[in-house]
Amino acid sequence: MKWMKYSYSYCVIPKRKSIIMESIRWAFNTRLWTPNKADWMTALSLIQPEEKERIGQFVFRKDAKSSMAGRLMMRKFATEVLGLSWSEAKFQRSEKGRPYLVNMPVQRSGVDFNVSHQGGWAVMAADVGSSIGIDVMEVEYSGGKSVPEFFHTMRRQFTSSEWSQIYSFNDEAGQLASFYRHWCLKEGVVKALGVGIGFELQRVSFQLATKTLPVNKITADTRVKIDGSFDDCWQFEETLLDPTHSVAVARRYDSPQTGIRVTELVPFTQLSFDDMIASGEQLTCPDETMAEELVKKEETPW
Repeated sequence: MKWMKYSYSYCVIPKRKSIIMESIRWAFNTRLWTPNKADWMTALSLIQPEEKERIGQFVFRKDAKSSMAGRLMMRKFATEVLGLSWSEAKFQRSEKGRPYLVNMPVQRSGVDFNVSHQGGWAVMAADVGSSIGIDVMEVEYSGGKSVPEFFHTMRRQFTSSEWSQIYSFNDEAGQLASFYRHWCLKEGVVKALGVGIGFELQRVSFQLATKTLPVNKITADTRVKIDGSFDDCWQFEETLLDPTHSVAVARRYDSPQTGIRVTELVPFTQLSFDDMIASGEQLTCPDETMAEELVKKEETPW
């Protein structure tokens, strides 16, 4: 088995049989990936048939690339970290759309993982001993309305305290960065809980100690109120992958966390396409027709 050089720390589940595993924080820049037909044929052959069909249905190539990156990262994780062979790993989605590994090894039963993709990045986080959710958002607004009008349509998604933090910036760029940062945090909580669409986002309110996120440096001093009370079972890791992409990892423990060890704050490791397929095994026959169709698709709507 080939092991890549990752940034990691060791986490141990308290009050259970000890399980030691690397904390995974992976990122893949989809805008820097320009797959040709051969790349698509290779990638499509490495994923499950239903995943392949889903990716082929995307209208724009950027969405197909992002979805493919997420699937390849999960399978890489199952193979290189959890110890399954590439072909052994079987993924499904919950009723709420959250991907999970059907045949999680018994000795890894305390492991959780999550993926997200938006803008120019696909990301993945995995840990042991907590439920985990991750979200990435491009800090950019390109809608037809003005920023104040956009915020007005979204007013019910945030609490008054959160809007105060957003409006504490005097410029629209700062307000948008804070808005998308809050959105990443909320999505991280929803995904860690596995509840999907329909969760009332105003039940969750964040208190930010660090006003502006740094690039490629983890901030972990955000706290959350659930239904009006601080809930210290949550730990949040936030950073900017680049100046225009905010990412948040939300981890929920069974008991409150009294502090965050610096050794647990793992920076994101940027993967290449070759990194993601290094342990790959062919699961389906190479599909030249679908690969050609994907190459011909428009990258974006504009």
